[in-house]
Amino acid sequence: MGEPNRQFRIQVKLSAVDSIPLVVIEGECDAFTAPLAHGAVNGLVNAGYKEIIIDLTDLRYMDAAGFHALDECCMKMKECCMKMKVAGGDIVLVNPSVCVEEIYEILRVRESCTIVDTLDEALARLRSRRTQGSS
Repeated sequence: MGEPNRQFRIQVKLSAVDSIPLVVIEGECDAFTAPLAHGAVNGLVNAGYKEIIIDLTDLRYMDAAGFHALDECCMKMKECCMKMKVAGGDIVLVNPSVCVEEIYEILRVRESCTIVDTLDEALARLRSRRTQGSS
């Protein structure tokens, strides 16, 4: 048998938690599937959201193309907020696997986004930023 249909190696699900968009990415994010992840997150940035949580708990694999797709969204978020002189602007990655975390370590650009272990940590971090921004 041949290789399974490659388009189903990734699933991107959108929902919200505490009024913050939640993007759940499952499977593999590589050169072939990265545009799907990028499209979902970039669409939220373009829609004006200043906080986005991306749950990577079930993302088994990410290559440099997948990394660049998400990193581009993180950088765009920060640039948009700077141009609009709006405080905040953060994309928080939740629970990346060791292989995904290694991509961020190798490319040494963890500053472009925030990485935390749990959804509760992500929410606490974003709430804390809101509180600091309103002071």
